[in-house]
Amino acid sequence: MRAALVSLRARPGWLDRAVRLVVRAGFGLVGWRVRAVGWDRLPRDEAGRVVPCVVAVAPHRGWTDPFLLLLTWPRDAPRLAWLGDARTMARSAWRRALLPRLGMIPIPAEATPAALREHLADARLVLDRGCCLVVFPEKGPPSARGRTRTIAPGAAWLAGAGGVPLVPVAIGGFLEIGLGTRFRLRALAPLPAAALPPDSAAGRRAAREATVLLGAALAPAVAELEAWSTRTNGSRPLPGLRRLFR
Repeated sequence: MRAALVSLRARPGWLDRAVRLVVRAGFGLVGWRVRAVGWDRLPRDEAGRVVPCVVAVAPHRGWTDPFLLLLTWPRDAPRLAWLGDARTMARSAWRRALLPRLGMIPIPAEATPAALREHLADARLVLDRGCCLVVFPEKGPPSARGRTRTIAPGAAWLAGAGGVPLVPVAIGGFLEIGLGTRFRLRALAPLPAAALPPDSAAGRRAAREATVLLGAALAPAVAELEAWSTRTNGSRPLPGLRRLFR
């Protein structure tokens, strides 16, 4: 799987476009629509090209969330890379062959020092290849409506280790999921992440400070989007459909 990451290209290929078409067709069957605002805030170089970054998305309420990001991601931006459970990715031959080629990075099951070094090396690899790395930074039990769970320092840690900006993204719509649901994503202003070794005292301090800023940026946006979802999606049919997508 790691060998496939080495050959990963920054630009999405035909396989990525095929996955996007399949997901779009599935959303169309149940009448889901997704709107994103703020992608113009993505960090860019002097030529106007989107540069590698860590995209921190919250709240993470169901397995549909990555697809919302995938469908709205700008076509002129680099490919998205994702974190995935290593055991799940290795469960079958087709997963081992396909998922790394879609930018999936295997996360070790045990957080040993050696495993963490491998995980960090993989994240740096995809960022160095020019990709944007998606992280769902929350941890702990489900949160109440309009609130995020505890924001873990992992997203800031990876951004600092890769020397790339940290981009907060808020999502709304999942709690009223049903036929015809409207989803909304909002990208916020990028946050700087100090390019410091994450295993140093200065690196850990910088990651904690960036995590506080990340949580403060996401909190009001999440509250606003989930209030919007209540008004917009509250009368949609089959709200119990949500149970299929947790």
